[in-house]
Amino acid sequence: MSFDQTKDVLNHARKFHQKLSEFYEELKESASKERTRALLDYLSRHEKYLDESLASFEEEVSDHVRDTYFRYGSEEGRVAQISEFAIKPEMDVDDVVQAAMHFDACLIRFYKEMAQHAVSSRVREVFENLLVMEQQEQMELSKQVIGLGSL
Repeated sequence: MSFDQTKDVLNHARKFHQKLSEFYEELKESASKERTRALLDYLSRHEKYLDESLASFEEEVSDHVRDTYFRYGSEEGRVAQISEFAIKPEMDVDDVVQAAMHFDACLIRFYKEMAQHAVSSRVREVFENLLVMEQQEQMELSKQVIGLGSL
């Protein structure tokens, strides 16, 4: 079993955001409805923002916290793969929302698991903060979807 440091785990989450941004961008290219394209564009840009926010967050964390090891390696605590989500040939807004909620739930489970496996209270606090942030992201997505209803 490989052991990951906090910085490795944060890097896994950043890569997940990067892949999600690319995923939404690719879906946007095949979407025929304007509302769906608008939502996918928002989600792609938002995932880029979350990646950048996570990078800034990591810089603010002390070296001691970044270098702390987890008892469990990333194989047990990995973020679910994007390819595990079934993609329909023509996704509408509801399908995209379902995908985004699925991915948010994956990150929430990931951050909960990492908080549970943290060996120090400072590392646990980092992942609890990220958990709260991701839960707020779910609420923000809901607001954006309601806003799309007026398009």
